[in-house]
Amino acid sequence: MNETALIVVDMQNAFCSKKGSFWRRGGAIMDLKEALSTNKKLISFSRKRKWLIIFTKLVFRKDYSDGGLLVKRNPAIIELGAYKEETWDSEITKSLLPRENEYVVMKKRLDPFIGTNLLKILHKNNIRRVVVSGVITNICVESTVRSAFNYDFSTILVKDATAASSLKSYASSLETISKSFGDVVSSQKLFSEF
Repeated sequence: MNETALIVVDMQNAFCSKKGSFWRRGGAIMDLKEALSTNKKLISFSRKRKWLIIFTKLVFRKDYSDGGLLVKRNPAIIELGAYKEETWDSEITKSLLPRENEYVVMKKRLDPFIGTNLLKILHKNNIRRVVVSGVITNICVESTVRSAFNYDFSTILVKDATAASSLKSYASSLETISKSFGDVVSSQKLFSEF
């Protein structure tokens, strides 16, 4: 029985397109092209290995009544209509579209374990190890890795399948994760060892 899941964090148009709301509200993501390309390979690899694949995306109701402090701290989210359900902004980027047998977890917080069925999905499928990729490294990706570790999942972050707003944030997050929460590996190392 396969005990590994790939969690692809927030690879949605809001972050993966320069027309997305994250970019329009002044954000930027370094090395996004490489992260997109590596995620495509990683998803393909995971499908061949028959790993469980879970995509997360940040999605709010049209009135933002479920936005909490995240939206209150970032009023531009409402001003730009960012991350609204059933909009292009909230959809997974075209190059990484999930298949029918793969999960899409819609989250309202930076951590996809909060207020979602993610933990239930992992337990139902007898998952013991999670491989994590996506954006943004030091925010939602790190939040995912921390929670996975705290729920006793063996955790691997694929460093070239993730990206952040700055090299400093990216490097600091990788250091924190590798010291305290899981293994940090390149996609090549992952592909050769699994």
